[in-house]
This record gives sequence, C-alpha cells and structure tokens, in this order.
Amino acid sequence: MGSLYQRIRLSLGARALPVGVFVAGVLVSAYAGMARFEHLQAQQAAERQDAAEDYLFLLRHRLALYEGANRDLAALFSASDAIRAEEFSAFVNASRVFQRFDGIRVFGYVARVPAGDVARFERATRREVAGFHLVHPLPAHEYYPVVYGEHAFDPARTKALQGVDFAAFPQRWAAMREAARSGEPVATPSMPTILESQGRSIIQIFAPVVPPGSGTGPASVKGFIFSTLYTDVMFDGLDNGRMARQFDLEIYDGSVAPKNLVHGAARKPHALERPGTAPAYAGAVRFANRAWLIQFHARPGAGDTAPAHAAALFAMAGVLLSLVAAWAMAAWPRYRARRRAMHDFSERFAGFFEHHPFAVYAIDRQRRFLHANHQMLKDLGVERHALVGTRAADHVGIDERGLVERHLDEALAGQAVAYTTRIVVAAGRKVDMSIVLIPMSTGDEVTHVLGFAENITERKEAERTLYASRQMLQLILDNIPQAVFWKNTDSVYEGGNRALLADAGLATDADLIGRSDADLHWKDRAAHYRQVDLEVMQSGVARLRMQALDRGIDGAERWIETSKIPLKDGAGNVTGVLAVSEDITARKYMEQELFRRAHHDSMTGLPNRGYFNGQLEQAVARAQRHGALALMYFDIDRFKTINDTHGHDVGDDVIRMFASRVRAVVREADFVARLGGDEFVLVAEGLQGPGAAAVIAQKIIDAMEPPFQLGTVTLRVTTSIGVAAFEAGHTARTLIRAADQAMYDAKRAGRNCFRVASPESDRSAA
Repeated sequence: MGSLYQRIRLSLGARALPVGVFVAGVLVSAYAGMARFEHLQAQQAAERQDAAEDYLFLLRHRLALYEGANRDLAALFSASDAIRAEEFSAFVNASRVFQRFDGIRVFGYVARVPAGDVARFERATRREVAGFHLVHPLPAHEYYPVVYGEHAFDPARTKALQGVDFAAFPQRWAAMREAARSGEPVATPSMPTILESQGRSIIQIFAPVVPPGSGTGPASVKGFIFSTLYTDVMFDGLDNGRMARQFDLEIYDGSVAPKNLVHGAARKPHALERPGTAPAYAGAVRFANRAWLIQFHARPGAGDTAPAHAAALFAMAGVLLSLVAAWAMAAWPRYRARRRAMHDFSERFAGFFEHHPFAVYAIDRQRRFLHANHQMLKDLGVERHALVGTRAADHVGIDERGLVERHLDEALAGQAVAYTTRIVVAAGRKVDMSIVLIPMSTGDEVTHVLGFAENITERKEAERTLYASRQMLQLILDNIPQAVFWKNTDSVYEGGNRALLADAGLATDADLIGRSDADLHWKDRAAHYRQVDLEVMQSGVARLRMQALDRGIDGAERWIETSKIPLKDGAGNVTGVLAVSEDITARKYMEQELFRRAHHDSMTGLPNRGYFNGQLEQAVARAQRHGALALMYFDIDRFKTINDTHGHDVGDDVIRMFASRVRAVVREADFVARLGGDEFVLVAEGLQGPGAAAVIAQKIIDAMEPPFQLGTVTLRVTTSIGVAAFEAGHTARTLIRAADQAMYDAKRAGRNCFRVASPESDRSAA
C-alpha cells in the first residue's frame, strides 16, 4: 500500500513540473510579444518621420526652383526697354519651364499703366497684341493689366486674360505691392482662378520688373512677371505619389484655419475636421514671402497591423516553445543521460577554446548556453554566470530572433550553418556578428551545437555608412537640373542622375548601366563622345564648358554645355570619366537677345550707330586690300513736317515702313543701319563696277514711290541719298563725311534723288 502511494506521488510531481514550465513560457512569450509590438510601432514612426523629412527637402528645393524661374524672367524684362509678345513666347518655350516645373500652367507679363496714359498704352500695345484694351477698368490712379502670356497647353486662356486689371483683385494687388516694396518674388494666398469654374485653387507669384538704374521701391516698377501654380498638380506629382501612399498631406498658409488651407490630400482635412489632432510629423517652408505649415497625417494601411501580427506570431512561437520545454521536462531522465554524455565535453571546452581569438560557445538542444570562452564574454559584456543557462535568442534583437531560431534548428538537425546577425550586448548596444554553427553528436543524436562568432561591427558600420552616403549623393544628384553621369574606361555607363535618364528617355539606372553612347538616341554622335572621353582619360586633364548644338529625344534643337573630368582610384590610376551636362538653350537665347538689343535699333530692328561704326571700320580695312566699297547716307525728306502734322506715332510708323522697304530692295550682303531719327546708312561691298552703287541708290528711291498707307493717313514719302565710293587713303570718318555732303547735294538738287560724291569732295572731306 505504501509503495503504491509513493508511485502516485512521484507521478503527480513529474506532471506538475512540465505544466509549470509551460505556464511560465506562455507568460514570457506574452511579455516578449508586447515588447516586439512596441518596438515595431516605434520603428514605423521613425520610418514615417524620415519619409516626411525627405519630402520636405524635395519640396523646399522645388519651390526654390519655381521662385527662381520667375526671378530670371523678371531679370530679362528689367534689362530691356521692351520685349515683344513673340520674344516672350520664344523665351518661355526655350527655357522649357512648363516641362521642368509640375503645376505651373501660366507665365505672363503685367504692365504698370498710369490712369492718364491708358489710351496711349492701349494704342501702342495693339501694334503687337491685336484688339488689346483694358477690360472694364474701375476708376483708379493706375492699372495693372495682363499684356500677354503663355499657357502650358491652352493659349485661349491667356488670350481671355489680356487686358484684365489684376489690381482689381485684392489678393493679387497685395502680392504686387509687397513684391514692389521688397524687390523679390511674392506669392498670393491660395485662391480660386478667374476663368475656371471647377473650384480649383491656385497660387500666383509676382516678380517686379525694375529697369536698371531706376532705384528701388514701388515707384521704380514698370510691371510684373507672374506665374500661375496649381497646387494640387504640384503636390500630387512632387514625388510620383509615394508620399500619398503613407500620409494625408495638409499645407496651411501662416496658421491652421479653413481660409488658410493651401492643399489637403484628404476630402476633409484632419486638422479642421478634428481640431487638436496631432500630425505624425510637421514642418515649415518659406516660399516667395509666405510661410507654409506642412502637416503629415498617417494614412491607415496594411502596415498598421504588422506590429500586432508580429506580436501574435511571436506569442504563438513562445507557446510552442513552452510546449517543447514542458515536453523536455517530461523527458527528464533522458536529459540526465545526455548531461552525463556531455560531461567530458564540458571539461575539455575550457582547455580547447578559452583563449581562442574568436568567440566560441556551446548551446544545448533547448537553445541555452552551456559554455562560452573569454572572448565571447568580452563581446557580450557579461559575466559567465549571467550567460550560461540563458537562451541564445534572448541576446539578439526582436527582428533577428526568427533567423537565429531557424539556423539553430538547422544545426540541431545535423547541418553546419553560417550566417550574420546583430546581437544585443550590455547596455542595449548592438554588435554585428558572423557566426558558424557546427552540430556535435553523441551516437546518432545531436546533443549540442558548437558556435564560432567573429565581431564584424566595424566592417558593417562602414558598409552602412557607405550605403547611406551613396543614397544621399544619389538623392542630391537626382534633384539638380544638370545631367550627371559617369563611365568606365570603355565609355560604358556606370550610373547617372534623373536628369540624364530623362534626356536618354530611360526609366531607371538599370536601363542605363552597361550601355554605351552607341546604344542611346544620340548614337550618331557616339564616336565624337568616345574621342573626347579618351582625350580626358589619356591626358588626365579635364575638358570644361564644351558647348555644342544638340537634339533632344523629342527632336528639338538645343544648346548643351558639357564638362568632363577624369576619375581616378586611390593609386592615381584613371578608372573612367565623370561628366556634367546642362541645357543652356535659354542662356544662349538670352545672350543672343542681349546682343541684339545692344547692337540693334528697337523701332526698326536694324543695326544701330555703334554696330554700324564697327562694321564700317572692318569694311574699310577690307577695302584697303580689295576695293569695291561704297557708303550711302540717306534720310526721309521733310520728316519733321510729317511729325509736326500727324504726330510722333505716325512718324514712328513712317520710319518702320521706310526701313522695311529699304531692306526689301537691297542685296542680302548689304549692311543697312539706322543712325537715329530719320537718318540711315548703307555699306555696300563687292560692287561690280563704278555704277553698281548708283543702281542700289535708285532702287531705294523707287521703293518709296508707292504711297505710305498708315491707317486713315496716306503720305507720299521720298528720300535723298548721298553716295561715296572708297578710294585709296580713305578712312571710315572721311567716307562718312563725303557721303553726308553728297546727301545734302541731293537735297539742294530738289530731293527724291541721289548724288555721288566727287573725288574733289572726298579729298576736301579728308
């Protein structure tokens, strides 16, 4: 009877111990699952903050480009007395602002017109813009009408705006006043458009046009360059929609209020629908004298449940491990037998591995540390008694535990395993380890695992730092307007930024890397590009600011400027070439335009006096060797009477028509210039015989025979021409005097004729 009681008591004790182990394991798993849940939530929040900060970086960069585009166009206007509509259109199209800046739909010019000058301004503007007039102007001391503009895809909209007084709209008028005061571009608040009825919001940016030397302040402004920005298009396209998948983006102008909402990704903005709702991230940007508050509200998605799922899975794994532990306790006798089998190994471990340069340890089938050498204890920063008996998974991060458990399973199944992981050491610090697991067997059964671990933290940190640096460099390169690329010694592309991919018509780096110029749309110039690459690499000297006429992927001509420098390794050997290429079409156009304005008359488009003087000096130098040069000096007969009788506007029209008729009859090689007022000159080279100049002069006189029809005014206009032929010893000055004297001889002869300077008069002029 007593023996039976003893067996029952031992049986109940054997069952109670596995149950206790199982319950304890479940509690530990629940605690670890909660810890994993909190860790993943914090990690998600950090990732979202990084994404928001990257977005703010891109937004600030893009807004600076938008502001700069308005400032550049205003600078062109400021440097010029007048810019015509077709020139404005050519500049806007050449600079490709609509293709480069998402959201900008309109660029235009607003003129400043005093109330007393409205009639003259309308009359003058109609010469370029047919039918121009101020639209229903309200009484004011000055007006700011839209003169002309360019729309990204619908020219009819800018046509409908012509003549509209922007000063009649309070928000636009306030922005113009501030821009005139500060001399910098100023943006309006978000507001509805004038012409559309869909309720879309826009922002307009005004940049003042101030002539050089006119000082600063509102009184110096002659008008404004403005652009229209559709905020929904800009914000939706800024990062190709990546931000919209994580956040509802809300932008407020100055403060959070319904009237200050610039952009709201949600149908009902969070900050307005639920006051006091804290955004996941917030920031601020400055844009054209305005302060925008940026709020990022996290969007619900599948990733939100990931921490809970991970915690649940972890808890389930803990329960399973607890069952395993309970089973192990039930199999205690067998465990005792294995411990005896491992006794010899325990005694030999210290002798074999204590001073090994790598961390060496042993783990049993329950994944607990059995032994660890000195290097292992040093790497973990723990005492031996604190390590032995703990689970291996407790010394890695939550995200790494599944990987560690899987590799331990493989080793306990009899396979040698090699992998890397991050281990949590003292004070929560993490180190990277390269680990090799070797299964150790007693008979046919694996009883424990022997591990060798190498600390590779410094190497991993260097790799992560290098990767982060490359990512930041690529981000910077992708957000500069110039095309940047690099090739190896065979001129095969190894990388490029977003601008280069756009020029090549490619989507990603993978489409570029491994190709040569012969594989891209500029393959007809591949041989030339290869030759330049070889010169740079062989000489080791950079080739800078090479300019050439090129064609884009759309076939349009453009000017590009390219600089190439040799790439070298640490030993100084050339390994390839790095290049920066920039579209300078707009700059070339501006240079040509500034040259034309400096050397040509704004009324007739003919060369001016300064340009003429230089050309005549060169023609005289050529005539010293080849001869065959004649100079004609002529003006409009009785032009003062025309001005006094019909007014200066008619006089200006007469000068334009006169110049047009002269250009129509002279030779293509002849140089015609306006010296000022109604005075003109013509330089004729390569003449065939002494009578050729007289033929040209008579053609000019005959060209004025048809009446000049100027609106309701019909005029008969004639000219008197003086002709001087070059002879040995003549200078530019003596030639001008001789031709001028011959013109006055023609006037004394009754006008509407020409006279050729005699050799005697040439010598007297000298």
